[in-house]
Amino acid sequence: MAIVTLAAQSTGYLAATRRPKSAHVHSCFAHAINLIADDGHLFTLLAADIYQNLPDAVRVTLPAGWDWRQQAMRGEAVQLIAGQWQAPRWQVDLSKAVVWQPRLNGSSLSLNALPEALQHYETLASQLLLYCLEHQVESDLLWASSPMNKDESKHRRAPYELPEQLENQVVKLIGYGKGLTPDGDDYLLGYLAALSPWQLTPELQAHQTRLQLLIEQHLPRTTDISRHYLSRALEGHFSQPICAMQEQLTSQAPAAMVIHAAEQVMQFGASSGVDCLAGMLHGLRSLKATL
Repeated sequence: MAIVTLAAQSTGYLAATRRPKSAHVHSCFAHAINLIADDGHLFTLLAADIYQNLPDAVRVTLPAGWDWRQQAMRGEAVQLIAGQWQAPRWQVDLSKAVVWQPRLNGSSLSLNALPEALQHYETLASQLLLYCLEHQVESDLLWASSPMNKDESKHRRAPYELPEQLENQVVKLIGYGKGLTPDGDDYLLGYLAALSPWQLTPELQAHQTRLQLLIEQHLPRTTDISRHYLSRALEGHFSQPICAMQEQLTSQAPAAMVIHAAEQVMQFGASSGVDCLAGMLHGLRSLKATL
């Protein structure tokens, strides 16, 4: 059988500098495949026409009808040889991949600009509610804008509002919910993303530090894939849709651009995106309380 050569279109900034020389297939989906390196880090190959960038991912042009579940097997070896990831039935040419780097990576913005970001809060909260109603999104979390009646809400876990309360709830949120990235994890990731770009007050900085330590302590409670994303979030690394959301909120962007960025976040996964945006809105509320 001939080996199929796939062309990489773009690579995340971490994947560009941390390419493993050897890895194994961790998990396969129709349009994405996760590789696990010998050091335990995950690297992902994504269909370029469907997914945006991730820090540890490479976006690849796939042939029509390509399904990773039919082209790779869990545990299969992958080697980096002469600028290509090579497996028994396919190889990825990395030579022409452009590097994606978010504009705000490592930035620390003054809270003086926070009021301009907060002016979009009500629009985003309304957009989140409408998106959930339109797409019938179900989450195991009950957050402020969840479109549920009282009977439904009894079976959902509600993230606590005050920073100290949220810290105390970390052990219950991590790994809570359905899917490869449980709802509680996605919510905490969004919360971290909201705080990430700013120069925080001493009180909020202490809260962020405590929250990060608690999340790190309880990472073993969740799935491999979600643990990877949360670990990256603790280091300040987020997906392209989340980074775009951060950029629009902190750059005096018009409302239409902020709304578009939020749509991109919410479209990720069955409920992951809406949980993440709900967590970001919670983070904005915590930031607002410092003004």
